[in-house]
Amino acid sequence: MRNLTFGILLIVAASCGVDSTETGTSFFNEGVLDYSYSDTSSVHLATVRYDKLVTGDAARLLIGSHDDERLGRLTSAAYFQVMPAGAVTLKDDDVTFDYLALTLYHDGYSYYDTTQEMTLRVHRVTEEIAVNDDGYLYNDDSFTIDEEPLGSLTFKPRPHNSDSVEIRMPDALGQEFFEKAKEEDVDLSSAADFLKYFHGLQLLADSTVSASLVGFAVEPELRLYYKDRSVTPVEQKYISFKASGVRSVKVTTDRGTSALADLTDPYDKVNAEETDDVSFIQAGGGLALRVEIPYLRELKQVENFYVLRAVLELYTVRRSGGDYTPMPSQLMVYPVDRDNVVIGQFDAQALLIEDLDLGRDNRYALDVTSFVKTQMETVALNNNALLFTLTDNFPVSANRLYAAAASGNYDTRVRIYYATLNN
Repeated sequence: MRNLTFGILLIVAASCGVDSTETGTSFFNEGVLDYSYSDTSSVHLATVRYDKLVTGDAARLLIGSHDDERLGRLTSAAYFQVMPAGAVTLKDDDVTFDYLALTLYHDGYSYYDTTQEMTLRVHRVTEEIAVNDDGYLYNDDSFTIDEEPLGSLTFKPRPHNSDSVEIRMPDALGQEFFEKAKEEDVDLSSAADFLKYFHGLQLLADSTVSASLVGFAVEPELRLYYKDRSVTPVEQKYISFKASGVRSVKVTTDRGTSALADLTDPYDKVNAEETDDVSFIQAGGGLALRVEIPYLRELKQVENFYVLRAVLELYTVRRSGGDYTPMPSQLMVYPVDRDNVVIGQFDAQALLIEDLDLGRDNRYALDVTSFVKTQMETVALNNNALLFTLTDNFPVSANRLYAAAASGNYDTRVRIYYATLNN
């Protein structure tokens, strides 16, 4: 009679060799159900880098600078056009200039410690903000600016409690706008003419301090305030120049002397062994996690070996998440080839399982049965892997994840549930 043997094969990141045991027990008096356990050094983690990220149509303006303990400094700035809705005129003699200001609206996003003060600066762009020949703007695109800032503001961000931030512009520029409106100058006769006169603005944070990164809505306003003295009491009014044209977010990183500093080619990778057995995901900075599961083809050589289910458990570095650096609830997954080129689709996402008691056993779980079976059945040798990224607004977020390759009892691993048929 043929007996069916079930078991679990654990593929973990630590080098353990192979150790299997079997215990027999009667099963409805018709056979023996045997359990077995085996582990081997087989899950490899690495950090890879995206070449470019499209930010021209991004859903937020990400602004700020932070020096992360493992990833170095991440700095994000924005370029955007502002323009009037139509011709701007102020014919009434009873109006006087008040002030000019840039109004920014929080979109509710922040990362890192918002109790630290941050300084925002606004610069005038001195060339046309235009897309590249392919029709896109990327996270490494930049435009020339006037080095003297138009305005600045030092404050503690309150992205969840305050709906706007106002930065005053020079009175000289505001008065210039006001006089052009009074004179019906051609520069303010249409949006197109205004952009020839005023190309746009750059918004950036002081990169000499380590603060938070915050998100602003993609439609800030440059407001020209004036006083209408034709009514009593005097009324304050404004003309709005909204950001409704081309925009882009520029993200820069400084990895210092770490192994990640040499990661410039999207086809390269930095193995976890080179970064203290930790690999990384970093939105904005363009880092993604590559997980390789080698030796799967060797399992096919085992006679009468059948994979029933395979689950990847991706552990995070203990206490690497916090109130200001929350771990994402899920991760996007893509099958990729040796050059990190996406070669298919993955229907599921890796879901976070939190250790709510001790905060140290946090991990992501993902059913990788289809990937494991495909790799086992592939005839040609390959270095296919799984690539993990964050889900929401990846190019214009600062979220990061520390993935633990080897950390004692909390190793990233693949559990393979299998069956063998014994004669």
